[in-house]
Amino acid sequence: MSRRISLTEASRRAPRILSRGDSKLLDEGAPPTLSDLAGALQFALGDGRIWLNDDRMVMMQTASLGHLRHEMIEAMGMDQTRRIFRQVGWNQGIHLADVIAQRFQQQDLTAALAAGPRIHTMEGFVKVTTKRFEFDVARGHYHGEFYWHDSSEAIEHLSHYGVCDCPVCWMLIGVPSGYTTRLLGHPVIFREVECTGMGAERCVIIGRHAEAWGDDVPELAEFGLDTPRSRGKPWKPPVDLPKADEDGAGTIQGRSPAIMRARRLIERVGGYDEPVMLLGEPGTGKELFARRLHEIGRRPSGPFVAVNCAMFDAEDTQSAMKTLDAQIERARGGTLFFNDLLALPRALQGHLALRVQPVEGVRSDYRIVSTCSGQPRAAVQSGAFRADLFYRLSLLPVMLPPLRERRDDLPMLIEHFLARHSRRHGRPLRKIGGPALDLLLRYDYPGNVRELSNMIERGVIFAEPAGDLEISHLFAGLEEMPEFIERLHASGSIMRSTASGHVEGRTMQQIETDAYSRALSAARGNVSAAARDLGMSRAQLDYRLRKLGLTGQRDTGPVAGGTRGDRNGRPPS
Repeated sequence: MSRRISLTEASRRAPRILSRGDSKLLDEGAPPTLSDLAGALQFALGDGRIWLNDDRMVMMQTASLGHLRHEMIEAMGMDQTRRIFRQVGWNQGIHLADVIAQRFQQQDLTAALAAGPRIHTMEGFVKVTTKRFEFDVARGHYHGEFYWHDSSEAIEHLSHYGVCDCPVCWMLIGVPSGYTTRLLGHPVIFREVECTGMGAERCVIIGRHAEAWGDDVPELAEFGLDTPRSRGKPWKPPVDLPKADEDGAGTIQGRSPAIMRARRLIERVGGYDEPVMLLGEPGTGKELFARRLHEIGRRPSGPFVAVNCAMFDAEDTQSAMKTLDAQIERARGGTLFFNDLLALPRALQGHLALRVQPVEGVRSDYRIVSTCSGQPRAAVQSGAFRADLFYRLSLLPVMLPPLRERRDDLPMLIEHFLARHSRRHGRPLRKIGGPALDLLLRYDYPGNVRELSNMIERGVIFAEPAGDLEISHLFAGLEEMPEFIERLHASGSIMRSTASGHVEGRTMQQIETDAYSRALSAARGNVSAAARDLGMSRAQLDYRLRKLGLTGQRDTGPVAGGTRGDRNGRPPS
């Protein structure tokens, strides 16, 4: 005789369904937990960047945000400020939904929705308690009820204006609207029915699908949801190969100030015939920029002839000259690209100088683009490279930044190369595991964009057929690793040397914990002194200690020099 089970238990045992769900059927500790989400938050110490998965974040005092809010209200009025803040919250919610989709990729949409209040809490704006939510994608139904405690937005509004007669958590209310709409694929609007800014003990939040609110739903226009084409698609893990037009193999990826400046310079000189020299470290994408310059130049339909200057035999000058002349003839009507110009043998430099010498009143029928990866001025000063040729070919120099100076481009580049190499090798598009992504965001890339591309391609090939790309798939163990890391074991474990000289495998968190503990011990418990020794601020170290569970440390010991200081490490007056 079969054993009877409850409907709740049957729902839990049934195959996971994306189309409908109820928070009451979800285990309390279902991932991603608050701890899981905190693991997606990375501080690039000393680099001026905070990452939530692959989104850049900032730390900002709530008082400063409150001051901005106050100034906007005084300048443009309450209604316009409310609309702007709700739109900001909406966009924030969309980005948070993407973090959940990219980092964790649950097949259970209920768990993904449950992660929203947790990640909202983690950001520090408000503490969220879920009372209940339920949804049915097929029917376009959603209903959710939540409590907000200690709303920073309400507190700031109260400090400037006192108790208000309407809800004031404008930015905060936009977040769950954007988050839930992004995941479900149909408009869901959240509203405050009680608000701390109105004198209530806590904020009470209700979320419903748009139709349930009736005809008066101004949020639809504010969020751009008043036309069907602007509505999102239901969330699902990205497992398909990218389409052909998504490969973007020949496009320049990036939006950081450094790369944008280089792109603007390329576009500015595109319409001229004068020589362009691309400067930068190896692997920064100089040939890609050269081809882009050819595409936007005066002769985009002409040939693009690439000449590897390191291929010429310095011993056989006559043969090398003939080869060079042939390449120049082939480039007529197009672009002549000299790759690694400093590698050109000295004898050929003089020959090339004669060939590229401008003739008064005669326009050249090809454009010269060259690259230099080394130190061109040092080569000219030492006599290794002809000064007249260098200054002729460097009339329009464009400096390409190393990847370590354009870290804001890393998420875009990682996604680009993952799609590109997945398609190239016919492998399903997988996601990069959380620890592996964290390490990619912290790595310095001495080989620049080329090294990143190689690492992603290696991961696509090495990854298990149905698995994610992990550290051991991406890193070969030869890389110069970031802070606290000495090298990687073939298994993907992070390795470090012990005091006895033995090498042991440690996680990044274990290594960080050990480093902070040793610094605190050396500083006799003085957090400020330990932070100075680590090259961090007191606030940064405080945060890391709390995150790693190293609580109970106090500034009880003397600072360097034996003089006891105050809690900020300053000596007594």
